[in-house]
Amino acid sequence: MKFRHLAALTILGGICVVTAHSALFASSPPSSISVELIAGDKAIDAWVVFAQEELEQGLSGVLWLGENEGMIFVLPKKTQTKFHMKGVTIPLSIAYLNWRGKILKIEDMEPKTPERIYEAPDGTRYALEMNQGWFERNGLKEGDRIRRKS
Repeated sequence: MKFRHLAALTILGGICVVTAHSALFASSPPSSISVELIAGDKAIDAWVVFAQEELEQGLSGVLWLGENEGMIFVLPKKTQTKFHMKGVTIPLSIAYLNWRGKILKIEDMEPKTPERIYEAPDGTRYALEMNQGWFERNGLKEGDRIRRKS
């Protein structure tokens, strides 16, 4: 793990541990590193990805996610980041977060639409993908904060 990635995780307050996920995979899991996050009153088990290969793979090959499971992308600084659904078979929602965990934007992502590009807003440092509708079902909106569980 490179130092810049450790620093990015520290900003979110993350100490990463390996946890058990209930997701079902068609291929290998996207990451062996995970963190427990808090969004509103819900705990989230999220895989942490920051290596270029992991960022590109995302949740491709995941057939099913548990209700409070997701993936958090630690994004390179000062780059315009775009997301796609190539190889993703489940509907997702994505929350774009700034470096303090504040939600900048939430949008739904449809499976099997590899041509559709989802562009992260300026200031995005993290992106959290969850089952589609998760943020709405849990009362989260732009301006709310997602943080590491204390």
